[in-house]
Amino acid sequence: MAPHADELVRRLAAGLRAAELYAPQHPLVQRSIQALASALSAALADASSLVIGFIGDDVVVNDARLGKGSASLTGFVRGLRDREIEKITFHRGVTPTEVQAFLIELAVKKGTQPLADRLAAADVRRIAIGRLSIEEAEPDQVGIEAAKRVYHTAVESAEALWDQARAGEQPDPETARKIIDSLANIVNQDRTSLMALTALKKYDNYTFTHMVNVAALSMAQARALNLDGPLLREFGFAALMHDIGKVHTPLEVLNKPGKLTTDEFTVMKQHVVDGAHILRRTPEMPALAPIVAFEHHLKQDLSGYPENIGHRKLNLCTMIVSIADVFDALRSNRPYREGLATTRIKSIMAEQGNPAFNQILLRRFVNLMGLFPIGTIVRLNTEEVGVVTAEHPDDPFRPQVKILYDATGEQLDAPYLANTWERDSRGAFPKAVVESVDPDGVELDPLTVL
Repeated sequence: MAPHADELVRRLAAGLRAAELYAPQHPLVQRSIQALASALSAALADASSLVIGFIGDDVVVNDARLGKGSASLTGFVRGLRDREIEKITFHRGVTPTEVQAFLIELAVKKGTQPLADRLAAADVRRIAIGRLSIEEAEPDQVGIEAAKRVYHTAVESAEALWDQARAGEQPDPETARKIIDSLANIVNQDRTSLMALTALKKYDNYTFTHMVNVAALSMAQARALNLDGPLLREFGFAALMHDIGKVHTPLEVLNKPGKLTTDEFTVMKQHVVDGAHILRRTPEMPALAPIVAFEHHLKQDLSGYPENIGHRKLNLCTMIVSIADVFDALRSNRPYREGLATTRIKSIMAEQGNPAFNQILLRRFVNLMGLFPIGTIVRLNTEEVGVVTAEHPDDPFRPQVKILYDATGEQLDAPYLANTWERDSRGAFPKAVVESVDPDGVELDPLTVL
């Protein structure tokens, strides 16, 4: 638990009371802001984040429940519950300016926009509000099993969103927000495990896994650009909903094996407009979501579609989502074609003169994913086959591999780890990765190895 957790929560409650009663520049408000900012700075000295949760009339700081508080503290908790706030997350580096903006916006009980949007507009990046979810991983839960639970729940929830939109209803922003909150936790705590999950090529639930994969890959890119808090979640939200307009696209067009006719392609292109309309009409939908839905098939030179939109500068989130969208689509198996190997996809996307992607962001994405991402099945120069379990920080060509099959294709009774960066007594590399291998070709689920 953070040091002096009781005191920190009391300072938070006092700051909110002051902001509700007085103008922002009132001395009492300013003293409350400085006191809370100092308490947060001390609490975050040895932790990257601190979560204050509200369960009933109880307060939990990280994983420790505080004792019953005074009547004023009980009123503070109930006030947050009335605002549908179940947790507040403070990240290291939070500034007094952010604390002030947070308290002022929090003091407005019924704003014209959702609180999360108002905080994002006020550039509050290191304070996030949300709701507790039994599906999300706790702060100390990392690893592939925790990531799997979050991922599978996210895919199921994405299906519910899709079904709502297909039925003509407005997709529930709260469902989407829970997905993004859960993915954000994993992106911040254990991005490697989440990236391994997005590499699965199964197409049974392609529509919904694609939604989640694009959200996860986009958030990983945004996080690598040091985006965090509400803005990171807004990027994830927009990425998750980028293809929602396809609920109106006929399945025979979506899943057609061959090349689309001119008329079919015209129908397909309509999904970007439909998606923007759906999201713009949905209450509490972040403003970024319809923009990304509309723009994500536009290239850097504004070719692509929709056509004839005039001069505009593509949103940063659009450019990030476009990279994740194409990458995941190319590597996923579909009923009419097999997914491509990661190395082949990167080669296609990085073709010289390709106007589809921002080249700086694309290079950062390639570096983020690595040549052989964790979870990739690979063949070595020794003809052995295994799964990448760790990347070398300085040499992406030489990962750590868990060897599962020998040179004859026989499964090993005792798999072992091989560090392909290690040299032998002559200074040579005895093992090297030659290529990635389709999991279906070796009937191997890489997740069972990680």
